[in-house]
Amino acid sequence: MRHAPMRFAVILGLATLLPSSPAHADDACYKKAQSQAELTECSVNDLKQVDDTLNKLYKQMESRLKGDDDTKKLLIEAQKKWVAFRDAECTLSTVRTAGGSINAMNFNSCAAGLTQARVKDFQTYLDCGKQSGDQDGDDCAIPQAK
Repeated sequence: MRHAPMRFAVILGLATLLPSSPAHADDACYKKAQSQAELTECSVNDLKQVDDTLNKLYKQMESRLKGDDDTKKLLIEAQKKWVAFRDAECTLSTVRTAGGSINAMNFNSCAAGLTQARVKDFQTYLDCGKQSGDQDGDDCAIPQAK
């Protein structure tokens, strides 16, 4: 029974090697990875892919806000604060691996998951009015494309 805590630590350590983002852009990358550095590179690629999608949607939102400087400022402020939140949240969620070789992968996986959720939020903004029956989008923060 004396060895149980060690076995638990090993199992817990192995579990942290599994990618934690909800869906990976390239599962094949993780399957063929042979080292922590390669797993980290997979997580970098996942984050980059979802971040690229987020940036495209953000540009669409900015474009729809031409001539509405007040709302555009709110969008910019919200996004800056969201990035700060995402980074702080992922720093907190990976605090126990800080300084370890797995930390970057864990952080990237966390950031990719939160960024994917933000992509869904942005898509909701862009689709506002379509689902609610508000065809002209008067109640939408981001106006419908004309």
